[in-house]
Amino acid sequence: MGLRKKGSLWLVVIAAILVIGVAVPAFTKLSWSDWVDGLLTDYNEAAERAASYGDDDDDDEESETSETQAMTVVLDDEAIDYAGVETLAVKEKLFFPELMAYASVVDTRELIRWRSRINQLQSSLRVAEVTEQSARKELERLQKLAKSTGTVASKNVNYADASWQEARANLQAARFQVEDAKTELRQSWGESIADWILSKPSKEFDRLVSREDTLILVTLPVDASLPADVNVIRVSRDGDRDTARKAYYISPAYMANQQIQGETYYFRINTGKLRLGMRLDAWIPQNDEPQTGFHVPEQAIVWYAGQPWTYVQLDEATFERRALAAGETVVGGIFIQSGFKVDEELVISGSQMLLSEEFRWQIHDEDDD
Repeated sequence: MGLRKKGSLWLVVIAAILVIGVAVPAFTKLSWSDWVDGLLTDYNEAAERAASYGDDDDDDEESETSETQAMTVVLDDEAIDYAGVETLAVKEKLFFPELMAYASVVDTRELIRWRSRINQLQSSLRVAEVTEQSARKELERLQKLAKSTGTVASKNVNYADASWQEARANLQAARFQVEDAKTELRQSWGESIADWILSKPSKEFDRLVSREDTLILVTLPVDASLPADVNVIRVSRDGDRDTARKAYYISPAYMANQQIQGETYYFRINTGKLRLGMRLDAWIPQNDEPQTGFHVPEQAIVWYAGQPWTYVQLDEATFERRALAAGETVVGGIFIQSGFKVDEELVISGSQMLLSEEFRWQIHDEDDD
């Protein structure tokens, strides 16, 4: 039964195709191939129109995006009176990109203990050297007497030889202890600081002990590295970049900060008011090539939709909101290389009120529609 139904269906389809093939040329005065070509042309034109509609939509989206990048608000006389707007002329500046990092004052008492340990081991080494030399000379003396006069018993020579062998073993052990301690010191503190401890005299070590200089440990963010040419950074104990002091590079630190897990380095700084255990802020220059642009201070920044913005005063009552998302967060604000002109008036007070007014008037415009 199923096969009969399928056969009947195919007969109907074939019949319909024959009717269309005969009727189309008769009624349209077109050949079969011309009629098919017309169908394909109509389809392609419809597809092009649909694509052009999509392009128009994209243009609309782009125009909407551009509008969000610069929006204006006009204050009436009443709003101007209570706005409290203050402005600052925009100036073009040179900016050296910096990386923010953390630092801490290192306890140098361990270095003093290392110096004491090394001194003790070296003293033991010198004692072992003297003992070995004495035992060797005694053995040589007895060997000469035994050979020349025969007055020294062989057992005495054997005792002297055993004493010398023991002294020589002790000397070798003392040398190993000194070398192992030096290796451990270098592994713990790095080559530069180890040399301070091992060298006599050492001006750098003496300045640490006398607290003229302070050793600090700088920890970079996880995804950052110290540029190879950086020898000087800025450090502050109160987070103020303007009052930060210079610190000088020493060496990599072979210990990680358990909380941050970034690269660590030792720097030295004049002690001043620094105290053991203090937490510090550090600013690391990223390169020696300055960038030219504009610094937007923190008080001029307003946040909307998760992005930073600022307002520029165009005339007495008109203000324009401009995007800062392309800028770089720096100490005290955002540095941006474009989007402003020299001497434009940047709003540094009243930005939040301008944002409120801008969206209040947008709501009014939607109600008018």
